[in-house]
Amino acid sequence: MQILISAVGDTDPIRNFHDGPLLHIARVYRPEKIVLIHSERSLDKHEKVVKALQSIKDYAPEIVQDDLILKNDEVSIFDTMYATLSNIVGNYMSDENDVILSLTSATPQIISAMFAINRISDFNVRAVQVATPQKSSNEGIGYDNEKDIDVLIETNLDNQSDFEDRTHEDKGINFSQDLTKRNLNILLANYDYEAVFKLLDSQKGFPNIKKLKKTLENISETIKIQGIPEKIANSKLSSQAQNALNSYLNIERNYKQGNIAEVLIRLKSLVEYILENYLNEQFNIIVYTDNKPHLNAEKYPDILAKFQENAKNKGQEYHDNILNLLYYINILEFLEPKHDLLNYTGKIKEINNVRNQVAHSLQAFDRKNLKNVSSAVYASKQILLASFNIDNHWFSFYDDLNQEIKKLL
Repeated sequence: MQILISAVGDTDPIRNFHDGPLLHIARVYRPEKIVLIHSERSLDKHEKVVKALQSIKDYAPEIVQDDLILKNDEVSIFDTMYATLSNIVGNYMSDENDVILSLTSATPQIISAMFAINRISDFNVRAVQVATPQKSSNEGIGYDNEKDIDVLIETNLDNQSDFEDRTHEDKGINFSQDLTKRNLNILLANYDYEAVFKLLDSQKGFPNIKKLKKTLENISETIKIQGIPEKIANSKLSSQAQNALNSYLNIERNYKQGNIAEVLIRLKSLVEYILENYLNEQFNIIVYTDNKPHLNAEKYPDILAKFQENAKNKGQEYHDNILNLLYYINILEFLEPKHDLLNYTGKIKEINNVRNQVAHSLQAFDRKNLKNVSSAVYASKQILLASFNIDNHWFSFYDDLNQEIKKLL
């Protein structure tokens, strides 16, 4: 809901045959709700203000008077007005409300307080000024507070379809929100969507906050459970391609975040998944026991013999072992020694020992291996592209998501 919050000043509702600031903002913006803040001095003309607002053609806003009445001996004290008006504005802030403040009605201290609320408070509001009809000071022009309101409405030159719009929206930076946006952009650059959500959740009336929070909550929860983002899940990619793409995007995001140990663990799983899917689709080479992959030895006795020979050379025995990354690479080398995939699987094998140290021995990652990890991440992308028909635009998924979020901010 769009809400106009305005103090009532001497120029309201009509002066010199034209709208006062309050009436003019209502005429231009047509908010669904108008909150009037009266001082003891302006309270007597409440009904006149309401009648003037109701005179706007084809417009019937909800008009309410705030419960708090500003004391005449306080309306010229800035600190008091800033504290009082901040509390009033805060009462109307919510994710659903678009709040507009009048920067022209009432005393200079009230106007300054409204300006400060717009610029330095935690509230996300819009603030509007109204120029005088003559585009200069109103000094010397009398007030019309004692005149009959029906006559003022009848002779109001702005009360027609071709009236001149004299509003000016204050587009200056809200310093508190500018700082918050800077922090949000830093977190976004690091793909930390949960942190962005938590920071936004503490804000009052941020622009598009409802949509932002829903987007951020959805992607945060999806990442936590290694789920597939909705846009990818709704694509025409096969379920296998969706799974592999999502896994790669998580690897790349973690790499950019500096979560190298996580990258190492995920890389092997991704390439295993891709090779298992490829070999099974092309050669039906795998049988499953308790959902564990094993060689279809009956169909491929030559590969079984190769595995047994390799094990014997290492002083070991091969007993229908569960297939893993190294087995899949050996199978591919045996069946298709010139396949493009083998141009990249070597990079994955190179970091497999490092991966095992991190995953099984609880050792810290040695940063001297960082270049090898980078090469392995690149290789995993090429393996993915060689195995599935995935358009390149999908690989900028999280960067594109960040741009969408930035636009909402």
